[in-house]
Amino acid sequence: MYKLVYGLFFAFGIVSAANLMTYFLSIDVLLPLQAEYTPQIAAYASLLFLPHGVRVLSAWLSGWKAIPLLLPTAAFTHWLNFGVDGFTLLGVTGMLSGVVCAVVTFWALAQLGLDFRLTAGRRANWRDIMIAGCIASVINTVGMGMAFGHDPATSAGYFIGDVSGMFACMYILMLIFRALRNADEVSV
Repeated sequence: MYKLVYGLFFAFGIVSAANLMTYFLSIDVLLPLQAEYTPQIAAYASLLFLPHGVRVLSAWLSGWKAIPLLLPTAAFTHWLNFGVDGFTLLGVTGMLSGVVCAVVTFWALAQLGLDFRLTAGRRANWRDIMIAGCIASVINTVGMGMAFGHDPATSAGYFIGDVSGMFACMYILMLIFRALRNADEVSV
């Protein structure tokens, strides 16, 4: 029981820290830079939204457990964006579309015989994760569009931001894992 509780708190800490770090990097650093070049888009969507990569990886690694792992930081960042007034039925629905999109995608793909989830004995395939992440972005974009009544241009901005953010997260992880492998080879 102790290992289970410890594991859940550890996973919660890692997912929360990654989600918050990528959110603040996307909103406080990248979005102002984007506003200099595309002010009409920066008003509503980050074209490099890194938290989508965290959502996808969390769902891939944790399955349905990613929902309670992602929900607290999703609610917190939703509150930062919209305040208490953002917690209407539609506002919460829009927030939840981001929380559940990747979990639903991995589950639906598994039901269709394309189980991309991480399981014992199965190696990571980045291409499969990216495909699932792109589908999850479509689900998130549709959910956000329905909740907030976005026009097609705004929806396209959300989709582009999710997908490019996921690609950036995967690329950064690839570089980190390569550096770790190289460090292991040097130390041996």
